[in-house]
Amino acid sequence: MPTFTGQARIRVGARTIYLDMFAEAERVNIELDGATSHGDSAEREIDLHRDARLATVGILVVRFSHHRLTTDPAKVRQETLAILTNRHGRP
Repeated sequence: MPTFTGQARIRVGARTIYLDMFAEAERVNIELDGATSHGDSAEREIDLHRDARLATVGILVVRFSHHRLTTDPAKVRQETLAILTNRHGRP
């Protein structure tokens, strides 16, 4: 697993966005969504806009739910490694 930068600050236009776990070389941000994340559609919509904004600068956002993180961490790790391997060296 590469070294991630936690709470990395990324400027997209006039906005600063903080990323949970950023793998800079692969341009992948892993979002670790908490147990209460996306409790309503308005919160989900905010995340979708944020993810689209990051895509404009080549950053892929991958979200893992609290449930998956706590019940199947080995699978989350395996999926994360596969994503990073696929993205390695891409702009």
